[in-house]
Amino acid sequence: MPVLEGRASYLRTIAQIANERAAARPAVRTLRGSRFDLWEKDIPDSWRTAGFVQELTTAASDVLEADPRESLALAQLALAVATSIPPDTYPTPILAQIEGTAWKEIGTAHRYRNEFDAALRAYDRAHRSFSSAHALSHDDAVVDFARAILLGEMGRYQDALDLLAAVEPMFRSFNDEGRIVKVAVLRGNIHMLQGQPQEAPPIYKRALVEVPEDDLHTRAMLNNNLGKAYSVLGDSNGAVVHLHEARQLFIALGMTVEVNRTEWNLAELLLLNGEFAKASPILQRVRDVFLEKGLPEDAGRAGLDLAEVLIATDRAAEARELVVTVLREFTAANLSAYALTALAYLRDELPKARQPRRAVRHVREYLDRLRDEPAHLFLPLPED
Repeated sequence: MPVLEGRASYLRTIAQIANERAAARPAVRTLRGSRFDLWEKDIPDSWRTAGFVQELTTAASDVLEADPRESLALAQLALAVATSIPPDTYPTPILAQIEGTAWKEIGTAHRYRNEFDAALRAYDRAHRSFSSAHALSHDDAVVDFARAILLGEMGRYQDALDLLAAVEPMFRSFNDEGRIVKVAVLRGNIHMLQGQPQEAPPIYKRALVEVPEDDLHTRAMLNNNLGKAYSVLGDSNGAVVHLHEARQLFIALGMTVEVNRTEWNLAELLLLNGEFAKASPILQRVRDVFLEKGLPEDAGRAGLDLAEVLIATDRAAEARELVVTVLREFTAANLSAYALTALAYLRDELPKARQPRRAVRHVREYLDRLRDEPAHLFLPLPED
């Protein structure tokens, strides 16, 4: 009898939260996409439900690709609501799950904004939340997978691989086929980051065969990764085919930021092949979207690609103005002092450089390396 009573209580809680989510949707729709300050007023009592928090974290996840800044705001609001719910309102696992999920979405939004330390702290808080309810092992593994992505982006490749080895058995025990494929994808990405591009395409292709046809997001990411791998390997035709396929899938999904990143990959391929007239409008559009979405670091890196195009097409004065603008944007966003040093060097070097494209490329490649090695010192080009 106690087992039956426990199951009945669980089902009642699930039904209650489903009703709360339905009641929350109109308010969350109003919040989503709005530009007013979410913190201007106290949290209404009607919002203090698990269902409302779940709707907010779902909304944060849904807008992540299109607008990481809004995703972060929604996830932070979800956390504020979750921690305002009286502790005796729901069973402990429910409270732990909604709070931990809010922290996970906060961490991922920070990762998309290249705020890596903040992302790590948020993932730590997610783990602490889930640890208060021992039944949330799958949620814990999901956070570790997100952390592995972040560690790969930070250049901590072995730490990322160790985490992947730990979480894959958990995903298999839950028959989580989608994340099993994503573990393989991340392994391929790490080969790319370690300078082993020839190892990546076979991994991506095997994963592409295993991905369900209706999993458009994973298929898009795999095609994008294949495009980048073939580009590095010098196979321009293969790169273009897969990048175009990725772009179409991201468009179908409404993932504006990823469409933008894929177009950036195409523009870099055009730049590499000397097709400056085709690369220029793409890079300008990409840069504008990154600025609109509050991603100044990516906007700046795309800006340096555009500066290289401008120099190559005899528009050196415009290139110098653009570098000054990028330096101003990095300063306003309080980005890395190392990055500011490199950009200031480029600003001063361009008017006198005998090989200005080489100077731009030197700083551009340094900014890429700085993402993986945040404390790497900038060195000017050696004297000719």
